[in-house]
Amino acid sequence: MCAQDEEFDGLLPSEKAEDALAKRRAAAAAPRGKGYVLLFVLTACVAFAAGWFFSPHHTDISDNLANNVEGENAATNSAHDAHDAEDVAAVEIPATDRDIDMPEPLFNSSFVEYLVSGMKHMIAKQNGTKKYKYESHFLDRWPNSTLPYWAKKTIPFNRFITQDKQVCLVHVGKAGGSTIGCTLGFSLHCDNDNDIKGLLPIVTTHAFHRGVDDCAKNAAYNLFVVRDPLARVLSSFYYERPNMTEDDPFGGKKWHSEMLYVAGPTGASGNGTTGCGFWTLQELAQRGLMNTEKDEQSIKCRARAYNTITGTGRYLTHTWFNYQYYAQYAFRTEHNRDPIIPEGANLLVIRQDHMVDDYNRINQIIGGKSQHILTAADLPRNNAHAKNATEMYLSDDSKSALCRALCNEIQVYKQIIRSAINLNDADVQDALEKLMEVCPKEAAGKDCHFKRPDMRRKIEGARGALP
Repeated sequence: MCAQDEEFDGLLPSEKAEDALAKRRAAAAAPRGKGYVLLFVLTACVAFAAGWFFSPHHTDISDNLANNVEGENAATNSAHDAHDAEDVAAVEIPATDRDIDMPEPLFNSSFVEYLVSGMKHMIAKQNGTKKYKYESHFLDRWPNSTLPYWAKKTIPFNRFITQDKQVCLVHVGKAGGSTIGCTLGFSLHCDNDNDIKGLLPIVTTHAFHRGVDDCAKNAAYNLFVVRDPLARVLSSFYYERPNMTEDDPFGGKKWHSEMLYVAGPTGASGNGTTGCGFWTLQELAQRGLMNTEKDEQSIKCRARAYNTITGTGRYLTHTWFNYQYYAQYAFRTEHNRDPIIPEGANLLVIRQDHMVDDYNRINQIIGGKSQHILTAADLPRNNAHAKNATEMYLSDDSKSALCRALCNEIQVYKQIIRSAINLNDADVQDALEKLMEVCPKEAAGKDCHFKRPDMRRKIEGARGALP
């Protein structure tokens, strides 16, 4: 049985540290045995192992160990003591040193021309009367399930695009994936006009979103659409906030969000749970993450706030399915392995703030034409929500608290950016500098106050199952 996600229980790290210290003192006061010989042997073994462990060949392991200890020591600070800016200005982003070898195109130029022209001919001939048909990996894994409409494409499938030539769209929620997904021919909150923009829509045959993985395990590439983690959480929070004018604003599967958004007694789970009343993300940070009160409700709401942001509690769909989940799942990463994204990963990235440039470069990398196939005017604007400037406001201390809770997520985001084969040094530097502006300590460093969450139960529970 897989371990459960490591949810924060609402107790401050300092409170846990006090309990741990008391236990250590009690253990130290207990009578000791006379195992002197055993102690000598153990000491010798440890000394020998230490020489091997801290040799140059194992510096990464020792660094990780030191980072874990430092992170645990730092965790004894109170939850609201988040990020004094004492030396942030002096911190610099580590310089990138990337010599990327561009991969071989998926197809030669003449075959690409055949694919693109042939696809346009088929679409014109069918005139929208025939839907995208192909062999669904999702239905093979879950024969009694139904593939959601948004995971299906509206353009035909070419049988010459074998699994090892396919691109999998990894649709991370609230990062711009719907916009790119529609451009690629998926039915993601849009009416697709079947206008083919280069080779990329033809070879991007399947998608992975939330608990639905319809991609081949040996696909040529995983295509992530990303934005900085704080902006993604901000968008997720307001996207999933209910419309209280509706007859049943928490109908369906939204019961979990009621405990976040509504103040006072709620009907959640039918047991009269008391909600936290976090109507804005500013309130979640101030009265949740930064709340140091020790009454029962404060402890519960602090835990809900933390578990929401870290993806260890399922209160919001798109924070529950976060970068760590998608990366660890897509690359079949073992629990606690670092880095999450293996060296030489087949990873392509489209940044939300550089969609057109990244799309066109990827289209060229896989074998498409070098000219600008996609323009800004071609991008659909969909799945967006109205934004209120007042409600979107975050104070500096709220940003610091949110960034601190997002630390592990930010480290995964940095790995994604640095591992993308289509991003050059300038692209990586640009993304890290923008991250530096919102979460400076987490952008510059790699140590977090809490250890990386355990995603095993979440991943096993979502392998192909629609949540």
